[in-house]
Amino acid sequence: MKSLEEMIEVEELRFIEPDYASLVNNGEPAVLICEAKPAAGGARILLDEEGNPLLFAVNNEGVWFATSWMFRDPTPAELSLFEAADGDMYEEPRAEVEAALRAYFAQIIIEEIPPTREDITEERIDKIRSLVREKFGESVSGICIDACCGSGIGSQVMREIGASPIAYDNDAELLSLGFKNGRLKPEETVCIDGRTASAYMPDAEFGLGIMFGQMYQYTKELWQPIVEELAGITEKTLITVATEEEAKWVQEWAAGVGRYLEISENDRDPIYDRWVIFG
Repeated sequence: MKSLEEMIEVEELRFIEPDYASLVNNGEPAVLICEAKPAAGGARILLDEEGNPLLFAVNNEGVWFATSWMFRDPTPAELSLFEAADGDMYEEPRAEVEAALRAYFAQIIIEEIPPTREDITEERIDKIRSLVREKFGESVSGICIDACCGSGIGSQVMREIGASPIAYDNDAELLSLGFKNGRLKPEETVCIDGRTASAYMPDAEFGLGIMFGQMYQYTKELWQPIVEELAGITEKTLITVATEEEAKWVQEWAAGVGRYLEISENDRDPIYDRWVIFG
C-alpha cells in the first residue's frame, strides 16, 4: 500500500489535524493551513478517480503541511492558495487514499501510546470465531465495520473468513495493543467516538460489536447512539452483550433505525458474550 507521501511525491507530511477524529471539523484547519505562503509549485492536491479532492498540502519553508478534504469540502481560501502557488494535482483510488489516511493517524498511536495489557485469551478468540462463522458463514466478502473494536478480536476473525474490516474505538491504549499483537492493522483502524461513526464510516455489508457494554440505566444514553450508528450503516449486524436486559435494549435501539435483530443465548461463553443480537 502506498503512503500519502508517496501518493503526492513528498518525503514527509505533517497534518494540521491532530488526529483522525478531527478530520470531521468546523473548518479551523483551513484557516491554519492558509497561513502558509508557498512558492510556485509549493501546493498539491490529491484527487480520487472521480475527480473529488481528498487532500491538500502546502510547502511552507521546506515542510509539507496537509489537511484532509475526505469529510469536508475545500474552502475558497484553500483553492485560492493552490491557484496562487501554481500547484500540482495527483490522483489515486479513493479506497487507497482512505486506507493511507487511516494508516497515517494509526502510526501516531503506535509511536506515542503505550499499549494496555493483553485482554483476550486464545480460548475466547476461538469462541468468538465459532460464533461469527455460525452467524455470517465460513467465507464472506465485503466490508465489516468492527465497532468499539478494543484490541481487535472482531477484526481478526472477520479477516479470517474473507471480510475487509474497518475498525474503530475511542480507547487508544486498546488500539495500540491491537496493533502490537497484529489483530488490528493501521490501514483498517481509526480512533473515534462510536456515537458519530456514520460521519467517518462507509455503509457496509457486515457490522460487528463484540461485548458491547457493560450497559446500565445510567449509561444507556451513551450506548444507544453507538448501537444506532452501527445498525444504521450495516446490512447484517452481530452484537454480543452479557445480560438479557442489555440484549433487549440493543434490540429496541436497532429497531429505532429500522433494523430488526433477533436475540439468542450463546452457550459458548456464559460471561462475556452470553447474549447475541443478530439480523
